[in-house]
Amino acid sequence: MKRFLTLAIAAILMTTNAVAQKNVQRTFDKFIKSKNVQVEKNLNSQMDPFPSGKKGEHRLLSERDIYTFTLDVSDRKLLDNILIQMEKDRGEKNCYLTRSHRGGKDIPIDAQLCRVGDSNSNQVKIGTSSMQHWMLSCYTAEEDQNYRHLYAVEWTEPTNGEREIKGRLIYTYAQGKAEQEMKQAVITSIKTEQDVLVRIEIQKVLYQKLIDNHSLQLTEAVAATAALFVTCRDYGHLLRKDQRKKYRDEIANLARQTIDQEHLPLTTEFLILAQQALKD
Repeated sequence: MKRFLTLAIAAILMTTNAVAQKNVQRTFDKFIKSKNVQVEKNLNSQMDPFPSGKKGEHRLLSERDIYTFTLDVSDRKLLDNILIQMEKDRGEKNCYLTRSHRGGKDIPIDAQLCRVGDSNSNQVKIGTSSMQHWMLSCYTAEEDQNYRHLYAVEWTEPTNGEREIKGRLIYTYAQGKAEQEMKQAVITSIKTEQDVLVRIEIQKVLYQKLIDNHSLQLTEAVAATAALFVTCRDYGHLLRKDQRKKYRDEIANLARQTIDQEHLPLTTEFLILAQQALKD
């Protein structure tokens, strides 16, 4: 009886953890299947060629589904239902990230990279126009805690009497471990020179992942370099002269690697500030 109750409780917890993601998936499905929406599909997925587990199943490594849609303004409730559900999911146990952007003529561009799998290719960029509205949510994958499900909706409001709303629904499946590592690095306390060295090394590794994979969203790339700059600015005085020079040179090398990356201009600026903070 005790074993039965334990299994029942575990099943309930797993169900609760996945409810938020399933709800937003249902709103996506309802939108896509609606007769009132014109949809063009672009679907892509990759399975592990080597079977794993007791059943010898092929594990999903990546997925990128894009649904380009056209919707009459009279049916915009279908779109609003997605936004409402994503907002409801904010703060749910397995929904660790919800972001939104409301576009407009005088609103700055706020682009985001939606990672796909664990490679540096095939990522999806949203918010590339100042007029675009978007919202996204990330959910930790039940089947593999190192992966996440991302759902995003991007659209442009009609102007000049137009009747159509145009946009995209996006789903991607990708590794999500780097965000957790970054959060752990941020909360590390700093009291000694060794603490500073450890912090800088962690942040260098995370930043190198950004350069190698282009995997994190743009705001997280900026956050990573901003954190590196703050560390150098606030704790650089704890380092010996030779250590400061060592990191000035290494950070300069990071800056050279990013100078040609079209979506990383602000991160380069933070790296330059970090170098200046380490000067004698």
